[in-house]
Amino acid sequence: MPGNFNSYVVSALWALLTIVPTPSHAQPFEPINGRVESFTRPAPADASVSSLKPRRTSISPLPHSISIGAISTEKKSAEINVNSHPGTPRKIGFGRDVPELKNTTDMATRLKWQNTPQGGKIAAISITSPQAKGIRLGILVRRLPEEVTFRFYPQGAGVAYEIAGKEILETIQRNLDAGDSSDAARTYWSPHIEGEEVTLEIELPSGVSPDNLEIAIPGVSHFFFDAFRAAPRVKVSRIGQADSCEIDVSCYSEWSSESKSTAKIIFVDSGSSYLCSGTLLNDAASSGTPYFLSANHCINNQTVASTLQSFWFYRSTACNSGTLNPAFQTRTGGATLLYNSQSTDTSFMQLGSPPPAGAVYAGWSPSAPELFAYVVAIHHPQGDLQKISFGRFQSFQDCTATNPSTDSFDCTFANKTTGKFLDIAYTSGITEGGSSGSGLFEAIGNAHYLIGQLRGGDSSCFGIGSDEYGRFDVAYSAALHQWLNAGPTFLLSVSKLSNGNGTVISSPSGINCGTRCSAPFTQGANVTLTATPASGSIFFGWSGACSGINATCSVALNTPKSVSATFSTISAVGIVVEYYNPDLDHYFIAADPGEQDFVDSGAVGHWQRTGVTFMSGGIVPVCRFYGSISPGPNSHFYTANADECAQLKQLQATTPATQKRWNFESLDFLTMVPVNGACPTHTSPVYRAYNNGFSRGLDSNHRITSNQTAIQEVVARGWINEGVVMCALQ
Repeated sequence: MPGNFNSYVVSALWALLTIVPTPSHAQPFEPINGRVESFTRPAPADASVSSLKPRRTSISPLPHSISIGAISTEKKSAEINVNSHPGTPRKIGFGRDVPELKNTTDMATRLKWQNTPQGGKIAAISITSPQAKGIRLGILVRRLPEEVTFRFYPQGAGVAYEIAGKEILETIQRNLDAGDSSDAARTYWSPHIEGEEVTLEIELPSGVSPDNLEIAIPGVSHFFFDAFRAAPRVKVSRIGQADSCEIDVSCYSEWSSESKSTAKIIFVDSGSSYLCSGTLLNDAASSGTPYFLSANHCINNQTVASTLQSFWFYRSTACNSGTLNPAFQTRTGGATLLYNSQSTDTSFMQLGSPPPAGAVYAGWSPSAPELFAYVVAIHHPQGDLQKISFGRFQSFQDCTATNPSTDSFDCTFANKTTGKFLDIAYTSGITEGGSSGSGLFEAIGNAHYLIGQLRGGDSSCFGIGSDEYGRFDVAYSAALHQWLNAGPTFLLSVSKLSNGNGTVISSPSGINCGTRCSAPFTQGANVTLTATPASGSIFFGWSGACSGINATCSVALNTPKSVSATFSTISAVGIVVEYYNPDLDHYFIAADPGEQDFVDSGAVGHWQRTGVTFMSGGIVPVCRFYGSISPGPNSHFYTANADECAQLKQLQATTPATQKRWNFESLDFLTMVPVNGACPTHTSPVYRAYNNGFSRGLDSNHRITSNQTAIQEVVARGWINEGVVMCALQ
């Protein structure tokens, strides 16, 4: 099925942000049949939540200026006309290298520090990317004092985006915590600045030396479409390029709340910039937590989520006015990616900055719609002023990716149980590139509930088409309920120790470590963690809020908790064979295949295989000792206990050879050891019994076997059961 995810145009407006008057506070509703109603956010305690602030021009230094050169016509044409695929947002900007600032040394030599009246230091650098309609700087951070202040503005502007070093460090830490250790994770992407030039101003407070700052700007994202100007009476033809059959959302006042919950978003991936849409979601407690839903094919990892910039109330002032709403606002701060899934094309985030006052937290339904239900989509086609589309739910669909590199997809009919997508046929209006990730709402009486987010499709003004939306109810059941359902949440963190590999997943879902090793869960939730070792490794046990060696453990979340899972590498896997000598009434084990062949040959006496074997392999070496023919004991002894091994070696060193003693021979094989008498998952117990020969005036001998019945037999003959001494791989 073809899709329409060409995202053509976006640019943040460079203008003073208008604060919306404080709306009345909508009271939270009790869930009805599991559904949650919408919620209007009141004005924040600090109305100046935007990071856009008046510039302190009196202390702004003259910047060091760099131009990275004009792009060729061929390059520009190739970027603008790049072919897109279903489910892949089209670029609205591409990455360009800044050779002069590629490393921290280059950057440091170009920052000319001046003193500020407050005793600090300030420097600035200006970067021009000719023909750009907008720029975002990619700042690679090696070392950064949290007290630093970054300001981003074009020369001549009276305001600047002001970002604290602490916020930048927190952004980078989110990326690192998500498992990305690349330079991309350590790169902070500035807010979008309109035009071909951007200035970065860096201010250090008194007592903080420039030597503590190690940053570079190896690249920028160069936007190649005209920026949108936040000025009254800008006509639609200059704002966006949506198709002629698109419908202005302002013509339908009954959908005003959902309009105010829908935002346009831009983000950066590998230097290129993209455009999608998304929806602010309420939770059952109407807590005001800025949960945000978009599509996995838009944002599918934390490093990209950290670059998110949102645009609110980007719609007309009145039905078909073609004039941009002066209440339009933008927010920086990125987002924390809480959950993403390709199977339902879900990207669920928590915004780093609260949305502006007047934004609406949309209601949603945890149930699938009935066939032919009346549905509405609200979105930003081509980045244009917000539009609305009307349609009917036609069928459940099963959609699968056909090309992992392009994320193109095909869909087939499915039933309610197996289908993870909703097929929507429009009766008026369509979607286009830039609409990706936008919400689909079902009308139930006079209330509206989100039921999906846009994947793609073939709707167009030239004929009847349809789109596929990821099912919200499926994603909700799989994971989103733990954030949206009710009450406060607590963070559960998992770490992996030792030198082995494996995964830890949670039920309810949320943790899948190694990729996501922490997640919030509702207060009182009982979370079950399951450890699965990778090939060549073994799970060795829990610590922290969990304990024991079983593959699963449960944690009750009433406070934030941490759990560690230990995985160890398995090596030297083999077969340990047990032998019996009826002449001596002794038992013996051999792990080396050559020794086994030698014993089988009869060259060392009347030794017979008992038929009992167990696997060697693990991380703990087994010490092998032998006495002597005279004075004895004429027997072998094996231990995986490091203390026991050391004690016997010490006795060997202090006992004359004329007396009975154990003599260390070798580290014979590797095994695992029990914890509190129990063996880790994927291992089985190996028992040891002692013939009590020392007390009986006989040569000491031990039987080491994985057969518990065999141990019981010799114990019945007077041997001493010494319990589980090793754990054999299964």
